[in-house]
Amino acid sequence: MATFTHKCPHCLTEHIALRIHPGQFFHSHRAGVHLDCPKCAMPSAALLQVVHGLGNNPRDWNEDDDVTDYFKVKAFWPQPPGPVIPENMPTDVERIYLQAERNLPIEGNEEAAGTMYRKALDVGLKKIDPDMKGMLAARIKKLAADGKLTVDIAEWADHVRDLGNDAAHEEEPPTREELTDLRNFTEMVMRYLFSLPALVQARKPKPAKPEK
Repeated sequence: MATFTHKCPHCLTEHIALRIHPGQFFHSHRAGVHLDCPKCAMPSAALLQVVHGLGNNPRDWNEDDDVTDYFKVKAFWPQPPGPVIPENMPTDVERIYLQAERNLPIEGNEEAAGTMYRKALDVGLKKIDPDMKGMLAARIKKLAADGKLTVDIAEWADHVRDLGNDAAHEEEPPTREELTDLRNFTEMVMRYLFSLPALVQARKPKPAKPEK
């Protein structure tokens, strides 16, 4: 069957030849096509605008045609998942966290995502207390004891893989379940340390101006 090269919105493989299935519609110079990914076998759909060259009838397409150059994408479904970034993180923490979010959806990049979530935690905790030393779990408990994190978050840290170990020396990558737990935990810590304080500060009533 003919193919159209695009990013798969499910496995996030770039520049992959998505297979075009029967059931296309053509109207004027637009084409609606049903696609599937040869890597993950998940379906998608696209609304394409004819640019040049190829006829408007899919019956004219040969089985091995790559029709990418004859169309531009007007719309594509579904949209790839976007990163979820807690508000008001310091710039360098946000940069690291974004790398974790970009690696999270990609099968095979679990170690990369996990490493970046842990690094975001490490750098974020240093922003709150630069002198604090030790493993992540111990530092999180110290912040909870100081009232900067909740007791529930400190208890949660005991159940998140690698927070108390040197994860860089682990031979086995985290499972999807472990990575999701680490991601959820990291997001909650970031929101508690940076997002909520900024929100509270923004909503505090401003001091009344002194009367003249």
